[in-house]
Amino acid sequence: MNVLAQTKKHFTVQDEGACEKVYFHLKAASGTCEIRTRKGDYPINILGSHNEEYITSDFGQKHEGKVLSAWLNLKDNGNEGFGAKISKIIGKKTVDNDNYWNIYFTDFKPYTLDLNYGVGKAYVDLSDIAVENLKISSGNAHVKVGYLSKLQNKMEMDTFMVSVDLGDVEIERLNLARAKNILAEVGFGTLVMGFEELPQRASEIWARVGAGSLEINLPKEDIPIIVRMKDTSYRKFKIPPGFEKIRDNVFVSSSYSPDAENLLEFNIDLSMGSVIFRN
Repeated sequence: MNVLAQTKKHFTVQDEGACEKVYFHLKAASGTCEIRTRKGDYPINILGSHNEEYITSDFGQKHEGKVLSAWLNLKDNGNEGFGAKISKIIGKKTVDNDNYWNIYFTDFKPYTLDLNYGVGKAYVDLSDIAVENLKISSGNAHVKVGYLSKLQNKMEMDTFMVSVDLGDVEIERLNLARAKNILAEVGFGTLVMGFEELPQRASEIWARVGAGSLEINLPKEDIPIIVRMKDTSYRKFKIPPGFEKIRDNVFVSSSYSPDAENLLEFNIDLSMGSVIFRN
């Protein structure tokens, strides 16, 4: 690490009494980013350290009516050698101490989060805050997201959206998001959705999988589920024992009821990749 080139940054978003919602956009070309909940007076508090020779940080905020918007853009300057870039892509699960950021949210107001990761590593713990909408995109990054402290979303989420190109995203305790809609798109990468406990509300899950893989981990307890598959010749599809095929490409769990309050509806468009349900 070139210590002389390291720059420490501290950004905060101020509390505005008229603000009713917070929108935050993160675009990280590379590096390690960790998001956690922390009690405090600032709805967004950012601490970072990066090498300015390779990475430029751009932070801003604005108020429009009752919405507070903030953004952090970590841009690659293009000065890094080809070998260093390849190392970051191959070693995406390792910590990048030359470009390391901690982002803290609090139970301020409802958040809409748009998190974009190029390469690198990301850890996102959304426990005990109110997230209204969430979008996560991974180009070739390793992203672990969910309710890792086992504390549920403080409000029912409207939409949880995740997009994976070449990277991999692991979602833990997705049931604690209390999301009405879950949208997933997988190109060549890997997406793992974990429903470790019984869901508290009904959710519609729409997933499109190209040549990558989607793994869905269900709780051991039987829960109401229906799976609708768009038929394709080139695919690997697996569901747990106990599911019943009720018509072509439609499967239900033994406790399925169309009126169940915690029904999970999976609508899956699978091309040449794989979709595997486990419990």
